[in-house]
Amino acid sequence: MIKNEIKIKSEEGEVFDKKQIALAIRNSTFDDDLRCSLLDDGILDKCQGCNLRYICDGIDQVVDSYVDKTTEVVNNFDFE
Repeated sequence: MIKNEIKIKSEEGEVFDKKQIALAIRNSTFDDDLRCSLLDDGILDKCQGCNLRYICDGIDQVVDSYVDKTTEVVNNFDFE
C-alpha cells in the first residue's frame, strides 16, 4: 500500500512523514519546482520579514546540496 500523504496518523497522534517531505524536495530537482504560496497568492510581496524565511532558505540549501551530491560529471567534451 502506497501512501502519498505528508501527515500520517500514529498512536501518538498525527505526525509528519519525513519520507514524503524528502521526496517532495527531491522531486523538485527534476521536473517540478518549489514555490511559496504566500507569494503566489499575494499574501506577501517579498520574503523579507516572513517568519518562514529561515526554513525556506534551509530548504533551498538542501536542494542545492542534494543536486551537488547526486550529480556526477561523467565526461567533458571540448568542441573547438
